[in-house]
Amino acid sequence: MAHLSLHPALTAEVSDAEAAQRLRAIGQRITRLRVAVFKTLLAAEQPLSHPEVQQRLEASETGAVDRVSLYRNLEWLVQTGLAHRITADDRIWRFSAHRDETTTQHPHFHCVACRQVFCLPESSVPTPRLPADYSMIEMELVVNGVCAQCGKEPPKKTSQH
Repeated sequence: MAHLSLHPALTAEVSDAEAAQRLRAIGQRITRLRVAVFKTLLAAEQPLSHPEVQQRLEASETGAVDRVSLYRNLEWLVQTGLAHRITADDRIWRFSAHRDETTTQHPHFHCVACRQVFCLPESSVPTPRLPADYSMIEMELVVNGVCAQCGKEPPKKTSQH
């Protein structure tokens, strides 16, 4: 099912050199798989699950990718701050690249019909006031609902007995 992107400007093709430069900028070792995974996330219209990233990599020039190596690289991107991980009510982790240094925490929209997750970077979420001796590491907000595309589709007929 094709969906209109919420952010068409985010779908631009990203070169290996651009992805590698972002990795070098934070002083990290460059590997072919790191560049390919980061490039895939940067080019994605929306957050991708582990299998979706693997499918895109294997359909590209990267070829076959070890599942565990891919997972480690996705986790590494999250730990370095180059990507973030989103968990919706379906308990599937999805990953999205931070496209620039000014990317802030933002809510996500999870369509319960098509199961896709979309970033909502233009939406701001106030940081909750914490007690004096607490410190926030991250905050996650996922809005569950029906996306515009699924909302346009006619309801599925159910059999009546």
